[in-house]
Amino acid sequence: MCGIVGIYNLDGEPISSPLLEAMTQTLAHRGPDGQGIWVENNVGFGHRRLAIIDLETGIQPMQDCGRRYVITFNGEIYNYQELRAILEKQGFPFQTKSDTEVILNAFACWGADCVKRLNGIFAFAIWDKHEKSLFLARDHLGIKPLLYYTDAHRLIFSSDLESILQHPDVSTRINLYALSDYLSLGYILSPKTIFQNISKLPPATWMLWKGGQCSTQRYWDLASVVNDSGTRSVSEQQATDELQEGLERTVRMQLVSDVPLGAFLSGGVDSSTIVQMMSANSTISVKTFSIGFPQKSYSELPFARKVSNHLGTQHFDEVISPDIESLFPLLVRRYGEPFSDTSVIPTFLVSQLARRQVKVVLSGDGGDECFAGYDTYIADRIHSFYNHLPSFAHQLFFLPFAKLLPSTHHKVSWDYKLKQFIMQARCQPEEAHYRWRLMFTEDEKRHLLGEEVYRQLDHYTPFDSFLAFYNEVPQASFLHRSLYVDMKTWLADAMLVKVDRASMANGLEVRVPFLDWQFVEMAFSLPAYLKLRGIQTKYILKRVAERTLPRSVVYRSKRGFNSPVSRWILAVPQRMLKNMSSDIMPNAADMWRHLMQQHVARRADNGFKLWTLLFWSQWSREFLV
Repeated sequence: MCGIVGIYNLDGEPISSPLLEAMTQTLAHRGPDGQGIWVENNVGFGHRRLAIIDLETGIQPMQDCGRRYVITFNGEIYNYQELRAILEKQGFPFQTKSDTEVILNAFACWGADCVKRLNGIFAFAIWDKHEKSLFLARDHLGIKPLLYYTDAHRLIFSSDLESILQHPDVSTRINLYALSDYLSLGYILSPKTIFQNISKLPPATWMLWKGGQCSTQRYWDLASVVNDSGTRSVSEQQATDELQEGLERTVRMQLVSDVPLGAFLSGGVDSSTIVQMMSANSTISVKTFSIGFPQKSYSELPFARKVSNHLGTQHFDEVISPDIESLFPLLVRRYGEPFSDTSVIPTFLVSQLARRQVKVVLSGDGGDECFAGYDTYIADRIHSFYNHLPSFAHQLFFLPFAKLLPSTHHKVSWDYKLKQFIMQARCQPEEAHYRWRLMFTEDEKRHLLGEEVYRQLDHYTPFDSFLAFYNEVPQASFLHRSLYVDMKTWLADAMLVKVDRASMANGLEVRVPFLDWQFVEMAFSLPAYLKLRGIQTKYILKRVAERTLPRSVVYRSKRGFNSPVSRWILAVPQRMLKNMSSDIMPNAADMWRHLMQQHVARRADNGFKLWTLLFWSQWSREFLV
């Protein structure tokens, strides 16, 4: 696990080694164990290393034995030993024990198709000296980041934005479509970034630059599996057995490491199941880590401690009252673009806690998207039921279900949820699903940006992307279509970004067994009724978990990794609000005052909207001034 950066000057201009070194140095938090630079004429790679496998000889950038290929690589390949055995039989020599060299020889053997054989989390670049070509690739689900800048003269790639912005020729013009995403969702949809000429390489995609020409290809697509998900006949017992066997295989594979491992443990079914399987495959007690808050309604520490006691882990936890003002500058720099998920703070702090003990942790991320774990899927189901009722019966029949509905707020009254639901009731199912997590409406965005700026969006809304993903899987059930959309949006561009930036800010590698691409295929091959049964979320996963975990753990209400943002926002110092309005968002200060008045008077819980404006203000101060 590392940080990577590279420059390819298309016009033949020699690489500036001092500039490349400066760009690489900004990634030191991602790789605190060492720095490497490779330069040849108009191509240069930089690498910051977090040493996990082959601690002595896995130094990068690395060249193959024949000195034809050069690689800079971020991630871990879990099946590298299996691939190495295949490559050795075909005559490829090895000079290290690293997974990095396996990728090099795999590329030499199979070319671009090598990525189809990799099982792991990765983003890498390979320069072919003979062909004068640059190959970039990113893992199947987008667990590791890879961003790139292009203009007529050069290609620059990196693990994060701050590194790319060190280059003096990179423009910081705002991408208004990305800003629209942020205001609606709190994150930015791929392949956009907040800057016009910088993009994210999409998950499961490779890019080849040769002769000044660029080609891209998606090498793996979950859509075909999702479209076929309703055709498989499988019994509940068979599905439970398959799921358990598949997850155990994945966890065992991801325990490969030359340094100590641990796990994030919230006490929920996802992380608890991962920790149980780690414990079953470990000869020593697993180290587990949790963060909680003084506000008991938000803290999951009692649940995590209960699971730890049951499994006999070495448990470490902390109760936090974060200093928002001191944390914000660091978080803004590490995320690189606006990102308003409030759980970045506990994720950052639990990563900091874990890094004191280990270099690698496993987490339960991805379980909700594979097995329908969010309350939004219950809301979709109730929405469908609601729309089939005659109009006179809507409120009469709906009221008992109001408390089951989600909103963007963690703690809200049932009447607020009811109002929110009725506002979406006349939407088509796809749009209703999109709206469950909405921050600012289009009318609010128009006010924030002003009419002149808003008009430049030319009717674009982030729902356009959601609908395009829905249309990729027309043959599946609505639940599986929504799960697919969430994998492509919420998971890839919010949840995984949050975990990667927060963990790597502390030099910690996070592995995600639920997002092994072969396991994801298996999960999506299961019928929808085995995931959401009535209003029971993650039904089949809970059947697996109850074999080894207490039912009180497996069937407790889901809380999610939420923060008491509504309280935090009341304590924000006035000095953090300076220069909130700007040319691109002229009415932000007015919107802040309006929302805060409602919030203080408890007429509405505007914590998430206020947090979204606060992060934007701090980000603008850091990157646009």
